[in-house]
Amino acid sequence: MTASHARPDRHPQDWYVEQTWTVRALMQMVDFDRDATIWDPCCGLGTIPFAFSAAGFTAMGTDLVDRWLAWEPRHLFMGEHDFLGDQVHMLERMARLNIVANIPYGCAPGIAERFVRRALMLASELVCILVPLRWRACEGRYGFFQEYPPQLKLEFCDRPSMPPGTALAALDPKTKRPTAWKRGTIDYMWLVWDLRAPTRDTITRIIPPRTAAQKLIDRDFDLRRVGVLHKLEMAA
Repeated sequence: MTASHARPDRHPQDWYVEQTWTVRALMQMVDFDRDATIWDPCCGLGTIPFAFSAAGFTAMGTDLVDRWLAWEPRHLFMGEHDFLGDQVHMLERMARLNIVANIPYGCAPGIAERFVRRALMLASELVCILVPLRWRACEGRYGFFQEYPPQLKLEFCDRPSMPPGTALAALDPKTKRPTAWKRGTIDYMWLVWDLRAPTRDTITRIIPPRTAAQKLIDRDFDLRRVGVLHKLEMAA
């Protein structure tokens, strides 16, 4: 997944980090079979494999680049792999496979659609992708959605914050507090294809908003997971 057409203000490989609560919300609204494997082929820091593994699922991640942190469980990371490349990964041979991912969508022309097409070809159960709400409202993708209509569109009431992975440790210059995941500015959704029971119709559901207290809990969880709060506490 090259980045030759990336905009200068974007991460060159579209490495934007979702929070764990966005994955938990998906698990609460979609029926995943526990006998099927979860594969995130652009796993970044492993948010999706971690969340599913913590919930008792068999979950694995790969990525174009190994971005995992030293303290993260390495057994969930199945190596560097170009999902859109020519090589075959062992996860593609799983008898029952879900693909769940926060996919790249702006670093190269048409990369998101190519990614979804590839996922639909490889998965046998569910394909779930996390993308901006505007991604579906595109004249150029009309043909794609006619060919592959998703069964579910899960829209977030809360706007998830998706900072680039290179900015997770950024601090507010005045407060010296972390800025990552502080406030979302873009509407997101999960699109879900159920390959076990495909239909022509798409059902839209709303992911309920969280309380203010829960937002603080969720943010603290991820800031600790990636080590940002630990570093601040050690430096204090």
